Amino acid sequence: MNLIISLNINDIKLTLKDGRKIVGEVSWSDEYTLSEQLLPNIDALLKKCKVKKEDVEKVTTKISKTSGVTSARIVRTVASGWNVGRCQLLRR
Repeated sequence: MNLIISLNINDIKLTLKDGRKIVGEVSWSDEYTLSEQLLPNIDALLKKCKVKKEDVEKVTTKISKTSGVTSARIVRTVASGWNVGRCQLLRR
């Protein structure tokens, strides 16, 4: 199961995929509260699709060139943190 975080200027889209099949999607438009909304929206998507956090193998990003620097950093940091945390769980 993969989670894709797409950022296009102020439009954010979360897509949960199992192989090529789209399991669920959430999207919203936000300019100033991305850091406050991203993780709760990921959690809501997982709950809606009845997927455990441990089942998400990889988080990838799609960031448009017109997106803000801060928003892009937030998205990349969340994805990186998730993937690093996943690797550490597998090592145990």
